[in-house]
Amino acid sequence: MYKILHSRKPVWEQSLRRGFLILGVLGLVYGWGSSANLVNMWRDPSFQRGPMKTMLIVGVYKNPVARRLWEDGFVAELSENGTTATPSYQLFPNAVPDTAHIAEAMRARGYDGVLITRRLPTQVITNYVPGYVTTVPVTRYNWWTDAYHTYYQEVYQPGYTETERLAHHEINVWTTKNSHLIWAGTGEMLDTTSREDVIHEITQMIVPELARQGIIPAKK
Repeated sequence: MYKILHSRKPVWEQSLRRGFLILGVLGLVYGWGSSANLVNMWRDPSFQRGPMKTMLIVGVYKNPVARRLWEDGFVAELSENGTTATPSYQLFPNAVPDTAHIAEAMRARGYDGVLITRRLPTQVITNYVPGYVTTVPVTRYNWWTDAYHTYYQEVYQPGYTETERLAHHEINVWTTKNSHLIWAGTGEMLDTTSREDVIHEITQMIVPELARQGIIPAKK
């Protein structure tokens, strides 16, 4: 006769609970579901000119496509707050403008300020996921009792490392008055294969913060 002895809580239930626990730990470690983070933010407390209505956007990127995507991304987000922004590639299509070119454009066109964005070196982070012990069922036939006996054996699952790449983009905002830096911050997020995703996440984080700081108008 086929018998199962020493049965305990269903194995699938144990595994499911253990799986949720592991996923929860990994979520805390890697920040699954989180968007971009704003780090190293600074604002000049003496800035009292009021929100900027016109801005020049400069993306300091060697790749001309990346430059245009970043500049267009900030132009689109700033327009939602009532700020008219101009991408620098419209004025300087062949190369990223230098400091003299930017100053000349700001004087000639009367911009309230300029936003400059550039990519910083990618940060590589290695995280260690600790090992854990799992319980697996083992069923064997006993000739003496003429029955199958199930017992549970603990198995150690070794730890391992996961490597993540963090993309950092520095954003500086300057006012036309005395070419004065009034705000700086760094957008940080996981380096994905989609440049558009990175741009979308960071611009949607930076622009509301600029509005909160009174650098640009609040979104209506």
